[in-house]
Amino acid sequence: MDLEVVVEGVSDVRVANEIKRKIQQVCRETDQSGDWSIIVSPSEMRGQWDLGVRGPFGRHFASFPDPERVDQLPALVAERFRAFLRPSPQLS
Repeated sequence: MDLEVVVEGVSDVRVANEIKRKIQQVCRETDQSGDWSIIVSPSEMRGQWDLGVRGPFGRHFASFPDPERVDQLPALVAERFRAFLRPSPQLS
């Protein structure tokens, strides 16, 4: 698996690294393969974050509310990324 993770707008290096670690963990847990590009950035909409995912299945994008504390951001990003990887009920 080739994984590129870009984290923008997070000044705390520990939090940015934790976001990357969480994304890698989700990829391992869900046994993902192929080329992946993931971008986390502040949204143009104040008080939100954007998550862009490009992978073997296509492209997806989500916005979600700013957490109360920046240290909660890695878990939120991992949760949103994991949601992209779940099979759609319509396909079952």
